[in-house]
Amino acid sequence: MGKTNSLQALLIILSVVTILQLVPVDGKWLLWRPNLLLLVMITWMFYFPDQYGIEFSVMLGVLADFVFGTNLGFYVLVFTLCGAVVALLHRVVAYLELIHQAVLVSLLVLAVECLKAWANIFLDKPVFWQHVPYIVLASLIFWLPLDRLVKTIYRWQRQ
Repeated sequence: MGKTNSLQALLIILSVVTILQLVPVDGKWLLWRPNLLLLVMITWMFYFPDQYGIEFSVMLGVLADFVFGTNLGFYVLVFTLCGAVVALLHRVVAYLELIHQAVLVSLLVLAVECLKAWANIFLDKPVFWQHVPYIVLASLIFWLPLDRLVKTIYRWQRQ
């Protein structure tokens, strides 16, 4: 599998994730919904750091701004900060066990949720701190199969 095929796989995954992100959910479950675009960005930057860097995180941030209906630039900033952390740590992440990678992803999701809460406080919007652990847990549940899928694509590309 070459670079073109990995790009095609990424576009398919991004399309599915964007559709899932836009599917309406009951109000009770809305606060459990993970940021799927963030998880895709983190995972692809873990496995393909040379092909998908900070520019990739900026592009997904713009997409997230449109999907979530926020002011243009909020998710660009958040995704860029997370992308910079992933870019700095990608050499270390390759040697980490799955549980340690999961902890790193959890910390990144937690940081994003804290930035969202800070922005909501700044804009005088309600903040639901009690749902943050559930969002982190839901993100981990979604990230595990996504990690396996991208790892398989990475192995195919390396052959």
